[in-house]
Amino acid sequence: MKILVNCALPYASGPLHLGHIAGAYLGADIFVRFQRMAGNEVLFVSGSDEYGTPITIRADKEGKSPKEIADFYHNDHLNTFRSLDINFDIFSRTTEEIHSETVSEFFLELLRKGYLVERSMIAPYCPGCGRFMPDRYITGTCPNCGYKDARGDQCDECGKTLDAKDLINPICSICGDVPEFRETNHFFLRLDLLQDRLLQWIDAKRDWRSNVVNFTRNFISSGLRERPITRDIEWGVRIPLEGYDHKRIYVWFEALIGYLSAAKLYFRGTPNPDEWKAYWQDGEVPSYYFMGKDNIEFHTIIWPAMLMGKEGLNLPSRVIANEYLRFRGEKFSKSRGIGFSVDDILKLAQKDYVRYYMASNLPEGGDTNFSMEELVDRVNTEYIDKFGNFINRIVSFSAAHFQEISVNSDYDEDDRSMMDFAKEKFLAWKSALSDAQIKKGLQEWLDLVKYANSYFNRSKPWALIKSDGEGCMRKLYVSLGVAKILADMIYPYTPSSSMMIRRMLGLPGIEPSAREENIFSVQSFRPVKGEPPFRKLDVTAANPNSMDLVVGKVLEVSDHPNADTLYLIRVSFGDSETGIVSGLRDHYDKEQLSGRKIIVVRNLKKARIRGQDSNGMLLAADNGRVVKVLTVPEGVPEGSRVTIGGYPYNGKGTISIDEVHAYSMAAECSSGACRVEASIDGKKGYLEVMGDYVYVSEKVENGSEVR
Repeated sequence: MKILVNCALPYASGPLHLGHIAGAYLGADIFVRFQRMAGNEVLFVSGSDEYGTPITIRADKEGKSPKEIADFYHNDHLNTFRSLDINFDIFSRTTEEIHSETVSEFFLELLRKGYLVERSMIAPYCPGCGRFMPDRYITGTCPNCGYKDARGDQCDECGKTLDAKDLINPICSICGDVPEFRETNHFFLRLDLLQDRLLQWIDAKRDWRSNVVNFTRNFISSGLRERPITRDIEWGVRIPLEGYDHKRIYVWFEALIGYLSAAKLYFRGTPNPDEWKAYWQDGEVPSYYFMGKDNIEFHTIIWPAMLMGKEGLNLPSRVIANEYLRFRGEKFSKSRGIGFSVDDILKLAQKDYVRYYMASNLPEGGDTNFSMEELVDRVNTEYIDKFGNFINRIVSFSAAHFQEISVNSDYDEDDRSMMDFAKEKFLAWKSALSDAQIKKGLQEWLDLVKYANSYFNRSKPWALIKSDGEGCMRKLYVSLGVAKILADMIYPYTPSSSMMIRRMLGLPGIEPSAREENIFSVQSFRPVKGEPPFRKLDVTAANPNSMDLVVGKVLEVSDHPNADTLYLIRVSFGDSETGIVSGLRDHYDKEQLSGRKIIVVRNLKKARIRGQDSNGMLLAADNGRVVKVLTVPEGVPEGSRVTIGGYPYNGKGTISIDEVHAYSMAAECSSGACRVEASIDGKKGYLEVMGDYVYVSEKVENGSEVR
């Protein structure tokens, strides 16, 4: 059977973080791997959304062209997916020529059928920038939930679609000016004409997740309105009509068509370039869409409406939307320095450990929280202690006593119970993954791991080998058969480790299958003794950053009553305050420090300095004559965490001043600015915060020590 799996197109405006992976991509990859194990022919599609306004925002900030930004992050996303073994058949780009051609076809067909109409509208115009601004450039407070960093097109917190003019206290994110709202002409999609068909369609989706159906039904029932699909911008797909040179088709409309254009592109270089039609026009071929919950509206209302209007293409069969993976209660956000990027986490844990924990913590039925402590605990206790140790014990014992372990049908009651339980869990796992219930499938696997350990312990082959070699072989055959099943079941989740374990069991180096009727089909095993398959995860050993580096804002500076060279500085971290004793009195006036953003080692052991408590230490560059404090780019809020080369604070508690001095930190100055490089235990990296470098407030001598 053919299956089409489409995965939300990420904006090519920044690195992918774990929230993205949990929201859409890992679950989709697991589902696709399972479907291929089941013998189905899957086309797995995604790509970079390169015309979104986040790209132009970053381009403006970095002084680059939108194309340069898109090129960089398209490749960055490809590398990220490869690093996690997330393998698309095609990861396309919306800047491909075939995409513009497909979008133009859609536009003209919907226009011809009356589903597009030109209207006047009120759009945000920024006096400071001197142009109409895309809604996403306007930020303010969400009128629905009160979230203060909502964008003019959508609130990331509550997921509601917005109009920039509805924001409370809107400002331009580029220059900070208050926008004016002026009249301009644009094309609108007549969603109102398709409301009844959409409602009838969603009401028939009995097997969809309730969060998707309920959100969609409520949205449609509240009444659909015409929605503008063009904007006064220069970066985007051109309108295929004369007279609209300074307008473009807007991203939320054209990016959805990226699924179709990617499929066309994939087959363009094959002997059968029209094969895409088998996935898009054959009504018997199901199509699955994976995304985060902030994308539900686009995939259950707007995209189906576009498909209904155009006709001749399959509507989504399943829309699988996860809730949010949060970090300490907040939504992951690289721009705001919340959570881990994929590169960050892979410095601390290998890819299969990350995949295992993320799969066990997917926000399928509600928001979940990422915890480094939980990652370490689940990987070590479940994946390594229970699964890895089980594999190592049976392989090591079997290889030490037998060259080959063959099938033996003279099973006792405990053997049959073990085999029956394995079959039961295997079928439950198949049922769960067939329904895209990723966490449930993993739980079925873990239940079998626990039972397999219990069976092996009851069998006591180390005792049986002394009195009953044939009986011992039988017990080992059953355990090895279960190990093979476990390796197969875990393959969609941790493919690299699964293949390694299959090799340890002496099985062929081919991808496992989920099609066997008899899952104990291997006639004999020749296990290969070697090193244990896994090693315990120790994040502390992998992460050299024991300093809790935090951005603080100086609230008050006063003279130390007992020392002429010291200040008492009161610092805010946003949600807390502290007091620091600092030796900056000979280098800064009080007014020069007041209100300044600084970098504080917050977990330094409390010290008593000339009769005053000091709860931390600020960092500054010092060449012996000139001392300049470290600071951060404008807009970085106090309380933001600073990383060293991407390594976050490892949370070990307080540290001594000697431990701080163990870090070799120095200013590296070029092009009028000085960033800071730290080195410890052979690992080097720059101090970073929210995607930018920490830097010295004023240029100092290159190599100046930071302490």
